Amino acid sequence: APVRVRIPSAKLWSPESPHLYDLVLTLWCGTQVVDRVTSYTGLRSIEVQRDSGGVRRLYLNGRPMFMFGPLDQGWWPDGLYTAPTDDALRFDIETTRAYGMNLIRKHVKVEPERWYWWCDRLGVLVFQDMPNADAGDSSRDRRRSDEAAEQFERELRAMIAQRYNHPSI
Repeated sequence: APVRVRIPSAKLWSPESPHLYDLVLTLWCGTQVVDRVTSYTGLRSIEVQRDSGGVRRLYLNGRPMFMFGPLDQGWWPDGLYTAPTDDALRFDIETTRAYGMNLIRKHVKVEPERWYWWCDRLGVLVFQDMPNADAGDSSRDRRRSDEAAEQFERELRAMIAQRYNHPSI
Protein backbone atom coordinates (compact mmCIF):
# COMPACT_ATOMS: atom_id res chain seq x y z
CA ALA A 1 0.00 0.00 0.00
CA PRO A 2 1.22 3.52 -0.68
CA VAL A 3 2.77 5.31 2.26
CA ARG A 4 2.69 9.09 2.63
CA VAL A 5 5.41 10.84 4.57
CA ARG A 6 5.10 14.49 5.52
CA ILE A 7 8.33 16.46 5.35
CA PRO A 8 7.87 19.94 6.79
CA SER A 9 10.10 22.51 5.07
CA ALA A 10 11.34 19.91 2.59
CA LYS A 11 14.67 20.64 0.92
CA LEU A 12 14.54 20.21 -2.83
CA TRP A 13 17.30 18.52 -4.84
CA SER A 14 19.12 20.66 -7.41
CA PRO A 15 22.66 20.98 -8.78
CA GLU A 16 23.20 23.94 -6.46
CA SER A 17 21.92 21.99 -3.45
CA PRO A 18 21.85 18.23 -4.05
CA HIS A 19 20.02 17.43 -0.82
CA LEU A 20 19.19 13.76 -0.33
CA TYR A 21 17.11 12.09 2.34
CA ASP A 22 18.24 8.76 3.77
CA LEU A 23 15.49 6.16 4.00
CA VAL A 24 15.13 3.08 6.17
CA LEU A 25 12.15 0.85 5.43
CA THR A 26 11.40 -1.83 7.97
CA LEU A 27 8.96 -4.73 7.59
CA TRP A 28 7.56 -5.99 10.86
CA CYS A 29 5.69 -9.17 11.65
CA GLY A 30 4.17 -8.40 15.01
CA THR A 31 7.10 -7.27 17.15
CA GLN A 32 9.77 -8.93 15.01
CA VAL A 33 11.72 -7.26 12.18
CA VAL A 34 11.66 -9.55 9.15
CA ASP A 35 13.33 -7.27 6.63
CA ARG A 36 15.02 -3.88 6.41
CA VAL A 37 16.05 -1.89 3.36
CA THR A 38 18.08 1.30 3.27
CA SER A 39 18.03 3.74 0.40
CA TYR A 40 17.79 7.45 -0.34
CA THR A 41 15.63 9.88 -2.21
CA GLY A 42 15.74 13.42 -3.46
CA LEU A 43 12.73 15.65 -3.91
CA ARG A 44 12.48 17.69 -7.09
CA SER A 45 10.19 18.50 -9.96
CA ILE A 46 11.22 18.76 -13.58
CA GLU A 47 8.99 19.86 -16.42
CA VAL A 48 8.83 21.80 -19.66
CA GLN A 49 6.99 25.12 -19.43
CA ARG A 50 6.71 28.23 -21.55
CA ASP A 51 8.62 31.25 -20.26
CA SER A 52 7.24 34.80 -20.32
CA GLY A 53 8.17 35.04 -24.03
CA GLY A 54 6.37 31.80 -24.90
CA VAL A 55 9.59 29.79 -25.39
CA ARG A 56 9.49 26.24 -24.06
CA ARG A 57 12.15 25.76 -21.37
CA LEU A 58 13.18 23.15 -18.83
CA TYR A 59 12.07 24.06 -15.32
CA LEU A 60 13.63 22.48 -12.24
CA ASN A 61 11.66 22.95 -9.03
CA GLY A 62 9.46 25.53 -10.72
CA ARG A 63 12.33 27.69 -11.99
CA PRO A 64 13.78 27.92 -15.50
CA MET A 65 17.17 26.27 -15.73
CA PHE A 66 19.99 26.85 -18.18
CA MET A 67 21.48 23.44 -18.91
CA PHE A 68 25.22 23.44 -19.46
CA GLY A 69 27.27 20.28 -19.82
CA PRO A 70 29.18 17.85 -22.01
CA LEU A 71 28.11 14.98 -24.19
CA ASP A 72 29.80 12.16 -22.28
CA GLN A 73 30.38 8.82 -23.95
CA GLY A 74 31.74 7.21 -20.79
CA TRP A 75 35.06 6.24 -22.34
CA TRP A 76 38.14 5.40 -20.23
CA PRO A 77 41.64 5.14 -21.74
CA ASP A 78 42.55 2.19 -19.52
CA GLY A 79 39.25 0.31 -19.63
CA LEU A 80 37.37 1.43 -22.73
CA TYR A 81 33.78 1.59 -21.44
CA THR A 82 34.61 0.41 -17.91
CA ALA A 83 35.85 2.87 -15.30
CA PRO A 84 38.96 1.65 -13.48
CA THR A 85 37.68 2.60 -9.99
CA ASP A 86 34.86 4.20 -8.08
CA ASP A 87 37.17 7.15 -7.43
CA ALA A 88 37.52 7.61 -11.20
CA LEU A 89 33.72 7.80 -11.60
CA ARG A 90 33.55 10.42 -8.86
CA PHE A 91 36.50 12.40 -10.22
CA ASP A 92 34.90 12.79 -13.66
CA ILE A 93 31.67 14.10 -12.15
CA GLU A 94 33.48 16.42 -9.73
CA THR A 95 35.57 17.77 -12.62
CA THR A 96 32.42 18.47 -14.64
CA ARG A 97 31.08 20.47 -11.68
CA ALA A 98 34.44 22.26 -11.21
CA TYR A 99 34.19 23.46 -14.83
CA GLY A 100 30.90 25.13 -13.88
CA MET A 101 28.64 22.62 -15.61
CA ASN A 102 25.35 21.38 -14.16
CA LEU A 103 24.51 18.57 -16.57
CA ILE A 104 25.97 15.52 -18.27
CA ARG A 105 24.34 14.08 -21.39
CA LYS A 106 25.19 10.38 -21.29
CA HIS A 107 25.57 8.99 -24.77
CA VAL A 108 26.17 5.49 -26.27
CA LYS A 109 25.82 3.62 -22.98
CA VAL A 110 24.00 3.23 -19.71
CA GLU A 111 26.43 3.62 -16.85
CA PRO A 112 26.66 1.34 -13.82
CA GLU A 113 24.27 2.28 -11.02
CA ARG A 114 27.14 3.74 -9.02
CA TRP A 115 27.72 6.51 -11.58
CA TYR A 116 24.13 7.80 -11.16
CA TRP A 117 24.53 7.49 -7.37
CA TRP A 118 27.49 9.92 -7.60
CA CYS A 119 25.49 12.29 -9.83
CA ASP A 120 22.69 12.31 -7.26
CA ARG A 121 25.14 13.15 -4.47
CA LEU A 122 27.33 15.62 -6.32
CA GLY A 123 24.49 17.55 -7.96
CA VAL A 124 24.71 16.90 -11.68
CA LEU A 125 21.63 16.52 -13.86
CA VAL A 126 21.74 13.64 -16.33
CA PHE A 127 20.17 13.51 -19.77
CA GLN A 128 20.28 9.77 -20.49
CA ASP A 129 20.24 8.92 -24.18
CA MET A 130 19.02 5.55 -25.35
CA PRO A 131 22.03 3.73 -26.77
CA ASN A 132 21.20 2.47 -30.22
CA ALA A 133 23.14 0.42 -32.74
CA ASP A 134 20.36 0.18 -35.32
CA ALA A 135 19.13 3.72 -35.92
CA GLY A 136 18.92 3.34 -39.65
CA ASP A 137 20.64 5.49 -42.22
CA SER A 138 18.75 8.71 -42.90
CA SER A 139 20.80 9.35 -46.06
CA ARG A 140 19.29 6.19 -47.54
CA ASP A 141 15.98 6.24 -45.63
CA ARG A 142 16.61 2.77 -44.28
CA ARG A 143 13.76 1.68 -42.02
CA ARG A 144 14.36 -0.23 -38.80
CA SER A 145 12.92 -3.72 -38.96
CA ASP A 146 9.87 -4.54 -36.82
CA GLU A 147 12.01 -6.93 -34.78
CA ALA A 148 14.66 -4.25 -34.17
CA ALA A 149 11.97 -1.70 -33.25
CA GLU A 150 10.44 -4.11 -30.71
CA GLN A 151 13.86 -4.88 -29.22
CA PHE A 152 14.65 -1.15 -29.00
CA GLU A 153 11.42 -0.50 -27.11
CA ARG A 154 12.00 -3.45 -24.72
CA GLU A 155 15.48 -2.18 -23.91
CA LEU A 156 14.31 1.43 -23.54
CA ARG A 157 11.56 0.39 -21.11
CA ALA A 158 14.05 -1.70 -19.11
CA MET A 159 16.51 1.20 -18.92
CA ILE A 160 13.79 3.57 -17.69
CA ALA A 161 12.57 1.03 -15.11
CA GLN A 162 16.12 0.57 -13.79
CA ARG A 163 17.07 4.24 -13.55
CA TYR A 164 13.89 6.34 -13.30
CA ASN A 165 14.11 6.97 -9.58
CA HIS A 166 17.38 8.95 -9.54
CA PRO A 167 16.87 12.63 -8.72
CA SER A 168 19.69 13.47 -11.14
CA ILE A 169 17.95 11.98 -14.20
